[in-house]
Amino acid sequence: MWFQLNNQSLQKTFAWVNVVAVIIGFWVYYGAGHAAGSIAPWFLAMNWANVIVALLQFYFGYRKQN
Repeated sequence: MWFQLNNQSLQKTFAWVNVVAVIIGFWVYYGAGHAAGSIAPWFLAMNWANVIVALLQFYFGYRKQN
C-alpha cells in the first residue's frame, strides 16, 4: 500500500476494504463480552489504528493529482 501512493484505484479499493474491516471489528468488539485481563484493549487499539489507515488511504485515493 505505502509504496503505491500514486495508484489511486488501488488506494480506493483498500480504503473500502478497511471500512468493512472497521465495521466488522467494532461490531465484534462491542458485541462480545469481555473478560477482565483479556486482549480487548489491544483489539480496540487495532480497530482505531485501522480507522487511521483507512483515512490515509481515502486521502491518497481521492486526492486530485497535478
